[in-house]
Amino acid sequence: MKEVRSLQLFPNFFSFQTYDQKKRLALIIWLLIAVFCVVQSLITHRYNNYLIFENTCRNLINQTSFYVGYPAYHFDANHYGPIFSVFFMPFAALPNALGFLAWNLFNTIVLFKAIETIPIKDKLPLFFIAIPCIASATLSQQFNPASGAFIILSYTLLNKNKGIWSTMLIALGTFIKLYGIVGLAFFFFVKDKKRFIAYLILWSAVFFVLPMLFSSPEFILNAYKEWTVSLIHKNASNITENNLDISIMGFIRSIYVNHNLPNMVFLIAGVALFGLPYLNIKAYQKTTFQLLILGSTLMFPVLFSTGTEDCTYIIAAPAVGIWYVLSDRKPWKVWLLWITIVLSCNFPLLLFPKISSAYPVLLTIMSVPFFMIWVFMLYKASRMPKEPQPQLAST
Repeated sequence: MKEVRSLQLFPNFFSFQTYDQKKRLALIIWLLIAVFCVVQSLITHRYNNYLIFENTCRNLINQTSFYVGYPAYHFDANHYGPIFSVFFMPFAALPNALGFLAWNLFNTIVLFKAIETIPIKDKLPLFFIAIPCIASATLSQQFNPASGAFIILSYTLLNKNKGIWSTMLIALGTFIKLYGIVGLAFFFFVKDKKRFIAYLILWSAVFFVLPMLFSSPEFILNAYKEWTVSLIHKNASNITENNLDISIMGFIRSIYVNHNLPNMVFLIAGVALFGLPYLNIKAYQKTTFQLLILGSTLMFPVLFSTGTEDCTYIIAAPAVGIWYVLSDRKPWKVWLLWITIVLSCNFPLLLFPKISSAYPVLLTIMSVPFFMIWVFMLYKASRMPKEPQPQLAST
């Protein structure tokens, strides 16, 4: 896989440092954010999501429903697949404070390391652009950073060891949160497609059966039925409750103050746009084209899911960096980048939570610059062979 070298558009942070020193600085910032969020959450007793995840392990062993409320342990309910209870066991085995810290550090490190595998020479913009989103994600304690990492790795590991690890992450990500299924967007870049399909079926069977080893087949089969009902109910509630859907769909609904606009209309339009670059068959083997598809794939589940929250945008944040380092030196793109970064901080919710709840457009507007960048990536990928490649500067 050919490595793409980025443009020197991003501000030159700490120019006296080497590239490796700057990368270590970025990692330190990410880790400090993760630790700070853990400490802040423990002090304020706001780590409910972690308690939900921990309780799924208890549910698995006791064969009690994953998807009902357990007020003795936490409020709200779990919405992840049954395999997540097995995935989370190493963290649940630790005392809460230590397990919580390990969980946040795991999510932070796995995404950082996944970004390192993207074949772009200068990855610093990707790390620094994602800082507001990694702060939001670690504060919420959710799986989103790892979900984004799985999507990235499902591309960068695609043709290594004949795709066995890529298919593992696609299957695992799908069985945990469904978002992982977008990794199938890279299927057209697979060299050995038959083997890829075989591995995908194998891993799907493994992750379907694995929770049964800790409980029973009957319990897990029923759990999948409950999971389906849970997701349908969650989708309906996200649409009707103003502050729960911060996707581009939520933005349009907040403008028209119409919660009856069906998801299918948005999804059909989104899938049609998403598929346009695939008509550009001659570009499939170009690394730049594949990187644009990777960025588009990271964006899609965030922009077109009613479950999108501010913390979900950590999945899309690396895509902003990919778009940026592949861009030319037009000032409006720099402005769009900074608008995206500022809005990803979600200041309305932080500073004016009551006003934001009353006027959800203040929250959902976060999706607009991400959507614009997504469209620009699709456009660039669709017409790649017709335009000259940008001059990629060395670092």
